[in-house]
Amino acid sequence: MANELTDRQKLLLLELVRHSEGVDPSEAARRLDVSRRTLQRDLRAVAGWLRPFRVRMESQGGRLCLQASPQELGRIEAELGPVTSRTLVVTPRQRAALLALWLLAEPGPLKLAYLGKVLDAAPASLSSDLNDLAPWLRARHMTLVRRQGFGVLVEGSEVARREAMADIVYEQISPYQLARIITREGDLSHPVARWLVQFVPQSVLKGLADTVEAVLGAAEPPVEEADRSEVWLYASVQCLRAARGGVVRGEDLGPAERPSDIALAKELLNGLSQAADLPALSTEPEIRYMARHLAGLRVRLEDDFRLLPSNVTALDLAHRFARAVEDITRLPFASDHLLVSGLAQHLASALNRIRAGLPIRNPLLETVKARYAELFSAAESAAREVFATHGVRLPDEEIGFLAMHLGASRERRLAEEKWRAVIVCPHGLSSARLLASRVRKELPEVSVQEVASARLASHLNADLVLSTVSLPESDVPVVVVSPFLTEEDLCAVRLALAKLEGPARSSPKPSGFVPSDSTWAIRLASSARTAPIRARAMDEAIRCIAHDLVRQGRASDAESIVDAIERRERLGSIVLPGRQLAVLHARTDAMDGPFVGVYRLERPMWMRGLGEDEPVSVVLVLLARVREDPGAIDGLGRISAALVESESLVQALQSAGEEDVRQRLYDAMVCLEE
Repeated sequence: MANELTDRQKLLLLELVRHSEGVDPSEAARRLDVSRRTLQRDLRAVAGWLRPFRVRMESQGGRLCLQASPQELGRIEAELGPVTSRTLVVTPRQRAALLALWLLAEPGPLKLAYLGKVLDAAPASLSSDLNDLAPWLRARHMTLVRRQGFGVLVEGSEVARREAMADIVYEQISPYQLARIITREGDLSHPVARWLVQFVPQSVLKGLADTVEAVLGAAEPPVEEADRSEVWLYASVQCLRAARGGVVRGEDLGPAERPSDIALAKELLNGLSQAADLPALSTEPEIRYMARHLAGLRVRLEDDFRLLPSNVTALDLAHRFARAVEDITRLPFASDHLLVSGLAQHLASALNRIRAGLPIRNPLLETVKARYAELFSAAESAAREVFATHGVRLPDEEIGFLAMHLGASRERRLAEEKWRAVIVCPHGLSSARLLASRVRKELPEVSVQEVASARLASHLNADLVLSTVSLPESDVPVVVVSPFLTEEDLCAVRLALAKLEGPARSSPKPSGFVPSDSTWAIRLASSARTAPIRARAMDEAIRCIAHDLVRQGRASDAESIVDAIERRERLGSIVLPGRQLAVLHARTDAMDGPFVGVYRLERPMWMRGLGEDEPVSVVLVLLARVREDPGAIDGLGRISAALVESESLVQALQSAGEEDVRQRLYDAMVCLEE
């Protein structure tokens, strides 16, 4: 009898049975992703199915209710049978997404009758979906071919096909659901998740996830959790298409990839090809395809790397952006060094994504626009001012991320820190910092100690964990919250705090830079070295500098210096835009202590900049030991910040005598706030 109802109608009836207070029709239509007219049609079908039972469907205060005895309601539910997460209704929007995925995945044409069978949809519904799909594909440089007797086929480049498939999955499945598919042996409550497992066996998906985690988890510096999930999805789509004969052509990949990305992609695809038993993944075009995506990865800088953000170009642009926003809003953003550092870290990967033409997704964009409307508008104007001169246009998704950093900066100043809390947010640094700032503003009794990964959450020394995703059980109470910390979230956090035996108070930790140690400032400045070098390329310059350090008795081994600098250089641009200046920095125990060196080239060399190649005539070198005195690290950090704030320092590095250079460096370290 229940077979007379569709899955959607079964789910609707089950809600009516289980909710004695009734069901709001508008809310039901929204949740099922149907129009009110479709919902009324479904309700008529449900009413007809209920005729053999002693039950009435009534409207009470705008809510639909079933009037029946508990025994009769039990009979109805028993007749319906199991309606679980695996048999949930497929909404029209989900059906359209599945139709597109089927067509993009398969190499040949598919008959409309076959698609109707696998999607459990009428030909008229599929025809309407195809009409909507055609312009969507055209915008992505693909064509939908439909011919009677032939079937339906998608034509276009392999790269465009794969990007479209990944876009659909991301649009349908939230980052949280995607993480659950990877980490919990597969959360298949969403029909698109079930489609993915149908095309790529779950054992293979797990093998791909293990490989991505092993390779990117060992990368230096570590890759953000959300980006590891994204690489897993691209790898899954790559395997799916490669198994069906999809071939990437080199001419579809655009500019050449960085050697460091190629090397990482080769290592990753060697492991992926073994996990999926697909030798075709190890070809040069497939390696370049994966390298294209690795170029946009966001990294989390660990202590060994915190002399500078990974990208000197991004540091300069971050400062200009913060200063432009400050001019618009009259709020002190440019002096917030934590903000500038966070913006630089985000822009380092964002610029790579934009240059490579990769899709940029921000699931919190609409919420950011609503909650931080003024900051979003200011960020939009500042981005046009700063990036347009380099021929770069930031999409709204990236503007949203920058606005989140600005929001975090504005709210960071408003709170004291007392409780020991750790934040877990795998969706990126901007979301984590926004949540931390919201906590400091709304919960003055809470001290945010650190941002940690989900897998380390059970081993943290804290009173409370605030996480944007569900976590396994641990000894530390966990509260799942939104990055925006809603009123409902605040109630949940306060309830969790009330259950603790007693608050563990901690003194507030200063944000940003602490006052520089003038003793270290004079030591670093007075030992700074200026020297000419002859080199035609940066790798040659690095070797000249390393050997100079050994000759001066400052380093024990030239190769160790070369390796440390090159490892750091591979992370991002080292060119300060428009200044003819490159910055090399690293931490290595081959040094006898912190070092500042200014090396001037006899002839400028050309290096890749943001928009086009730029000349470089001066190389600033900042080096320190792995476990260096905090005062020395602070001084080197102040020099790096001054590079983007002080034109006079840059001019001194380019042409001033050694004593004048030392004076400017000292001023940068002790007078940065003036």
